[in-house]
Amino acid sequence: MLEVYIKDGCPYCEKQIEVLKKQGTDYKLHNVSTDPEAKKKAKEEFMADKVPLVVENGTVKYIGFGGGG
Repeated sequence: MLEVYIKDGCPYCEKQIEVLKKQGTDYKLHNVSTDPEAKKKAKEEFMADKVPLVVENGTVKYIGFGGGG
């Protein structure tokens, strides 16, 4: 299952979720706006400085969406 890190009000995050839903992909959301542990993990473990961040089996698949984020 994918893990998707998002933040409130992010249009790129909304587009990423829309794509995953269209693909029928299962995912778990982590909101870095409301979850300090998710924010810390995104930055420290995955070295992500923007969202959406898509992680599969502990490996970063994407940071950002279509060059944005």
